[in-house]
Amino acid sequence: MRATFTCLVFLSCSAQATSPVPSGGDAATDAPAKTIASFVAEQAITIAKAKGNHLAFTGITRLKDGRLMIAYREGKSHVDDTGRIIKQFGTSDGVTWTEPEVLLDTPGADDRDPSIATLANGNIVIDYFQYKVITTAEGQFAIAHLFAATSTDDGKTFAAPIQVDTGSMSPTNPTLNTMGNWVDDTKQEIKFHASSAPVLERNGKWTLPAYGGNAIGSESPKWTLSMFDSAGSTWTETPALTDALANVWASEPSIVQLASGKTLMHFRTAEGDSASNAGKMMQSISTDDRKTWASPTSFSFVGHAPELVQLSSGLVLSAYRELDDKITREKVAFSWSLSEGSTWSDSQEVLNCGASECGYPAIVELDRERFALAYYAPGGQAIKAVIYRYTLE
Repeated sequence: MRATFTCLVFLSCSAQATSPVPSGGDAATDAPAKTIASFVAEQAITIAKAKGNHLAFTGITRLKDGRLMIAYREGKSHVDDTGRIIKQFGTSDGVTWTEPEVLLDTPGADDRDPSIATLANGNIVIDYFQYKVITTAEGQFAIAHLFAATSTDDGKTFAAPIQVDTGSMSPTNPTLNTMGNWVDDTKQEIKFHASSAPVLERNGKWTLPAYGGNAIGSESPKWTLSMFDSAGSTWTETPALTDALANVWASEPSIVQLASGKTLMHFRTAEGDSASNAGKMMQSISTDDRKTWASPTSFSFVGHAPELVQLSSGLVLSAYRELDDKITREKVAFSWSLSEGSTWSDSQEVLNCGASECGYPAIVELDRERFALAYYAPGGQAIKAVIYRYTLE
């Protein structure tokens, strides 16, 4: 059996996780959760309105002075080279927000999918990727590379971004090789790396979960997952679950360090010949600081861009864009676990977006009983948030 509950947007709901949602692997053998989480959506907040542009891809964190900070992408459309990253600051309760400000804007490139985290020393780190479509005599292809920037003054200013992965955003004389992959003038394959989740800090080191492969437009293997680790200004890539996910497109991983010391990961998948196809959201767990990962287990639904957090109460939340199997209808939703990912509730609807794109949620804890879930509204028309109060029984 799966968890059952009755829930409508902005009404209270509750559920009891009675058996694991993921099938197979470690998640199917642990004991079921013994407690119930109940949620009440107390308030809906509009943080920003589009005013003719497209707003999407939220990241949110609490600053060391108690205020909140949100970052998101603004552009003319869902994907285009006008994409830039915007920031706003909120009161500690998440209700009142400042006017939008440009955080960064790279001419000629789409700056997108920002995520932000507050480090143990109070500094803020933002990660994102630049995306660019390149046209040649042989055709078009798309590249993306990862970047991170740090603020030491509560997000007021950020240092110059540092590129996390390797490769140029403007490869020299790109051509197709005999394998059908795009290469530069040194015959090196042109890579694509992206992210949609914040860095994880542990023992003074950062880990950025990412995904990618060869440039879009190459006859390349399907996308794979990687962990980019840094103890300073340089980063090292470690592939994750490469063999286990050889037959699917894996993307948009999110990780959280649980109170037990385990690392929980959720990620998006796709089947067939395109990363845009339907595929069930999946889970994996690492017990050795992300050196190795357990065989992934699958949820029953299509989920994009999950955001994983563990609240101070021990409640684990996974928020995501949920879609039907035909990728024709979307909603903002989340699931919860009181067993550190061994069992999960059914998905709980935050907003039904119908045929419009929406989602990419982010979560910040407000206090011991409340959290804010931010997301982009249908069609990219606004950045919104819902403040939830929850109880554990």
